[in-house]
Amino acid sequence: MRNNVFYVADMTILLNFLTEEKKWLRLPRLRVKLQAAASATAKYLGASLQAKASATILLTGDAAVKRLNADFRGIDKATNVLSFPQHEPARVRRLAKKKAALELGDIALAYRFTFLEAKDEGKKVPDHAVHLGIHGLLHLMGYNHETEATARKMEKAEIEIMASLGLPDPYTDSRTTK
Repeated sequence: MRNNVFYVADMTILLNFLTEEKKWLRLPRLRVKLQAAASATAKYLGASLQAKASATILLTGDAAVKRLNADFRGIDKATNVLSFPQHEPARVRRLAKKKAALELGDIALAYRFTFLEAKDEGKKVPDHAVHLGIHGLLHLMGYNHETEATARKMEKAEIEIMASLGLPDPYTDSRTTK
């Protein structure tokens, strides 16, 4: 399978937030942390901090994510994060070379699913939400986990971006490291 990941110079990712599920507001500074994660993701990909791209993060509940998953992926169940790229990676490369402002796409995070998953894995909820935000952003940038090789590449990126933010490896179960 061809690798569709793109690397763009002179780009950072500015986030827009829509909050449907008010419980997300209980996590102090989550939006700031997610924006830092977006900047770290751009830096990881070799981009500088010249603002040219944006993405929207929908902070919502499980029912909304379940509906989106059913409508757009044909999977009738909730999940923690969904990503909806606006463009194919080749188009993003072309637009970025022109230094055009571009919308990368949308990410939806499900509160209860994320909260329970973090608790079950012994993780801090804000750290887990940041990881899911990074995961979603990488999907918008062409990463996937459809094969073992692409999954390893995506996980490596997530681990390194989290580490650059001083956050733990998201693939280590905290219960086994105490």
